[in-house]
Amino acid sequence: MRLTGECNLCGACCFTKYGAVCENLDVLTRQGLPNATSCRVYAERYDGMPVRMIAKDGRMLSGYYCAKNSPAEAKTIIEMGINKGVCSLRRVDHAGRTERKQLGRKRR
Repeated sequence: MRLTGECNLCGACCFTKYGAVCENLDVLTRQGLPNATSCRVYAERYDGMPVRMIAKDGRMLSGYYCAKNSPAEAKTIIEMGINKGVCSLRRVDHAGRTERKQLGRKRR
């Protein structure tokens, strides 16, 4: 599965289901709105980069990782952004692709 489009910087992919947020995310306005966030390490991030999350009560949570350009990132974007109607990206599923027809003779 792929995603296509231009990121609207809503920040939905940098939050957990429970409301914790990546320590590198600057929330400029309400999460989910276009241009609501900015990542302080966007240019340096990589898949598997350790990050801490900040829980709603202010606790720092370790054991989280940035999932740049990975299946895990796509899954999070779909769950936290697209399914909630805040992300500007769109899904491109395998079924949406044009499949090549098989060439050859029919077998009897």
